[in-house]
Amino acid sequence: MKRNEIILVCLLFLAAFCLRFYDISYPSFRWGDELAHVPAAANYWHNGQFEPDNWEHPPLRHLMMYGFLELFGDNPYGWRMRNILLGAVASVLTYLFARKVSGGRKAALLAGLLLATDPLHIVMSRYTFEEIYGGAFFLAAIVLYQSHRERSSWLVASAFFMGCALATKWYYLPCWLLIYLLILKKNENYRRIGTALFITSTYLFIPLSVFVGSYYFWFGRGYGFGEFLQFIRDAYYSLQTYRPESYNPDMVFLSHSSALEWFVRSITVGQGTFIGADRGEFILYMNSLPIWILTLPAMIFLAVLALRRKSLGLGLPVLLFLGTYALFVTVKRPTFIYSAAPLLPFAFTAIACSVTEVAQKCNARLYHLALAAMLAWNLYLYPLATAKKVPVALYGHLIENSDAKLSRQ
Repeated sequence: MKRNEIILVCLLFLAAFCLRFYDISYPSFRWGDELAHVPAAANYWHNGQFEPDNWEHPPLRHLMMYGFLELFGDNPYGWRMRNILLGAVASVLTYLFARKVSGGRKAALLAGLLLATDPLHIVMSRYTFEEIYGGAFFLAAIVLYQSHRERSSWLVASAFFMGCALATKWYYLPCWLLIYLLILKKNENYRRIGTALFITSTYLFIPLSVFVGSYYFWFGRGYGFGEFLQFIRDAYYSLQTYRPESYNPDMVFLSHSSALEWFVRSITVGQGTFIGADRGEFILYMNSLPIWILTLPAMIFLAVLALRRKSLGLGLPVLLFLGTYALFVTVKRPTFIYSAAPLLPFAFTAIACSVTEVAQKCNARLYHLALAAMLAWNLYLYPLATAKKVPVALYGHLIENSDAKLSRQ
């Protein structure tokens, strides 16, 4: 990577970080999942217990939260800096991923900026959602896989970050196995016994070790490995029993519980307060539909392009998107809009590659028009994701058609 591109990547990180960090001390009290995530971190570290958080999800989140609490204190910075930092890193990783897929800076920059400014990713980066840092770990594993070039140390690093993703949530299981198979297939590695054994031991053993290791404090309560396997089995079956009525009825996400909606219809949930006659303050979780709706057509476009060019690398965003999205579509439990966050780097890469390809064939100005229009729309939505006081008239059409829980001060 040349000096100019390094500067570009640093500026991308800075922009993503500032959008997430600005006024992060508001609200000054624990909000949303922070009410469970923060005390659960200390409880897990000291007692090996998961309460008051869900016990079904892997506990790396508790270890990370406890580390940031020790570093920044039990305050808004300690609660939120983990997601802010890794949310910004995810924008850079999206750039690097798209750079490898497309081979050019234009598509990479568009993809990175789309994630940096996406209102859903921003609002989730400002609180304690696991999808932000789990998605960053997953993306880091993918970028290292793309770049490993038979270097064993890079493959080991990729396996480690894949383990961190798995130790955050189970979303990444299908694509973990997919990447393992792709590594075996590359250069017919499966035909060489020594290489195949190294890949298998690295890409299966290391992620599993990280996953099991995250339960260290749970094992410290005296449990054995047989009980651990039963615990994981029980967690899986417990998650399958979740239904909308299993959740707190005040939960803001309940009005949209199907992954099939994410990329085809407008979803806006959250909460807000009208202040006086003409202003309001909102924390909304929304899909930026004018951009997100391009995802499925872009996936089809990129898949056809990859087949024509016989390029597995070009088709990688499609495989990773489908491998993860299929899980959300077929799972029995409700799937809320925040679960879409790990899909966004692949969605935006497909959109960016498609825009760049069309612009090259039709008119180069189309790229700059698309870039400007998409960024303008995302930045227009930014105040609604970050609890900024806004004139209601400017956003009335979005608020009136939302499913947000609204009150008046």
